[in-house]
Amino acid sequence: MGRSDVFDEFGQLSIGQKSLVVFVLIVFATSAIEIVSEFFAGGSLISMWDDVLWFALSAALVLFYLHQRRLSLREIHQLRAALENARGKLVKLDSSSSEITNQYRAVMQKQFDHWKLSASEQDVVIGILKGLSFREIAGLRETREKTVRQQASSVYRKAGVSSRNELTAWFFEDLLVPPSTKTETIE
Repeated sequence: MGRSDVFDEFGQLSIGQKSLVVFVLIVFATSAIEIVSEFFAGGSLISMWDDVLWFALSAALVLFYLHQRRLSLREIHQLRAALENARGKLVKLDSSSSEITNQYRAVMQKQFDHWKLSASEQDVVIGILKGLSFREIAGLRETREKTVRQQASSVYRKAGVSSRNELTAWFFEDLLVPPSTKTETIE
């Protein structure tokens, strides 16, 4: 980790975290200076027990902080890798769902052609399938609600259904069939 990395990391800490780091480093440095100066002055380690204790405590805190920071960086790295993996999967899903959407639209268009629906009637069906009310469809199409109702009735007649629910079911019924279940024998 370079010098600029250390300062960048320090800059990302909260004020409380910065204060704690500075305090621990000051205690660490002053304890080290006192131990060295007392040692060269002829003092024994036993007579410097309080300085040695503060030095050891601050060293332990520094080591603990560095260990926690390393764990955090490792976790961030793993989360970034997982995020990139998820993004890759989303891109694949987006392309496959776009493909599936296009295929389903083609199937719908075939059915529209089979029923001989006009462009306006097709718009009404799409609105119905999206769950819009006749008023909302009329607003989107900039026409009267009565016109949309008449077009919906025409669609129902051409499709051989009697309501918007039956029309919707006609398009989604096959998609909602549960997968076949295996029958298990109980012994």
